[in-house]
Formats: sequence, structure tokens, C-alpha cells
Amino acid sequence: MIEVGPPAYTGRRRAGQPRYVFVAVLVVVALVALLLRTITGGGGTPHPQAEVSFEAPAPVVPPVESAAAATSAAANSPSARPSRSVTSAPASSNPPPAQSPSTSPSAGGTPAKTIEAEAPANRRPGQMTVREVSTASGGRAVTGVGNNRVLEFTGVTAARPGEVTVTVAYLSTEERSCWLRAGGGTWQQVRFPASGAWDRVATVTLTVRLNAGQNTIEAGNTTGRWCPDLDRITVAPR
Repeated sequence: MIEVGPPAYTGRRRAGQPRYVFVAVLVVVALVALLLRTITGGGGTPHPQAEVSFEAPAPVVPPVESAAAATSAAANSPSARPSRSVTSAPASSNPPPAQSPSTSPSAGGTPAKTIEAEAPANRRPGQMTVREVSTASGGRAVTGVGNNRVLEFTGVTAARPGEVTVTVAYLSTEERSCWLRAGGGTWQQVRFPASGAWDRVATVTLTVRLNAGQNTIEAGNTTGRWCPDLDRITVAPR
């Protein structure tokens, strides 16, 4: 009698048994690991998120101009030039001209002459006053020149048109500017550094052009601006 049953166990795997179960397990483990890595951000240090600020942006503050710079800019602006008025204030719609070339002819036959600011022949508005100053050439000086008012020095003559040198003696404790012109010509702005005290005289020199014959030399300033106190002018050929 022949008995039929399972073969005896030998300890070996059956030949030809498929290994797909093991491969499938590895694939599942790899997918799970990849999923966990994705959820935790790669397993490393998470990247910081950009912080969102809810504060309002700070205002942009423009640079503040100093008072000295603002004063200088206002003095040199076209609007600061004198304008024509019933008080014969300086007038000009053109910017201050550059000094004339040195090759310009001088006013021939023009003798050197000094004219005191307080001279009776000068045309001086009533708002200007004469004050006593012992250090001034005539013992006096004119104050209140400016604020749309003009002091006219008269009695300047020239044999023919040309340029002359004008030296202005003045007094001021602070730097000021003043507009001057000669013979009804173009106004030019002149800077007067501080003389150091209201009784200390200093001078500045400029070149102006005279017409043939009688001329006036005018000094004034715009509304709210003042020239220094004026002592005298000296007109001399170049």
C-alpha cells in the first residue's frame, strides 16, 4: 500500500518561490518614509516663514534747510529783487549780472569823488534817518535803507560812458546784502560782510557803468530786507 502525503520538511525554501512579497514590503516602507519626510519638512530644521509686519510705514521726512541757507536762498532768488514803486524802489526783471569784463572802457574824465550818505543833495525818503556815529567820515550815517526804499547819491558826473569803481563805506553787526545800480542801469546785488559793530566802518568795492553827464547811484532793498547803515561812497576811475 502506497501512502500519499506532504513531503517531509527539509529546512529549505521551495525552489521557485516568488520574492515579490519582500519587495512589496520594502516599497511600502520607502513610501511611508517619504510621506513622513514630506510632512515633517524634510526632517531637518524647518525654514523660517517670512514675518508679516502690520505696522504702518514710517513717514519720509525731507531734509530740513537751515535758517542761514534759507535766508541766503531767499536773498538770491529772483523774487527778492527790488520792484518799481511810487517810492522809486529798485526795479529789475533780470538776474544780477556778472561783473563787466576788465577790457571795458572806463568813464573818461570822471574825477574821484566822495559823497556822504547824509548829504542834503541826496534823495532820501522820509522813513530813512540820520544817526550820529563818531567813527563815520562825516560823523553821521544813514539808517533804514531798504524795505522797498532807495537812497540816491547824486552829483556823479562822467565825460563819456564807461566803468568806474565805487567803494561803499557801511556799518553793520551782521552780514547783509543790498542792491545797487548807477545811471539807471541794471541792479546788482552786493554782499556786505558784518563790520563788527554799529560804530565800526567797513568797505566793499564794486564796478558800475556810468552814462555821459550826470548820474545817480542808488542803493536799496526789497520789502522786509535792509541794507547796512551807509556812511559814504567814493567814485573813482578804473
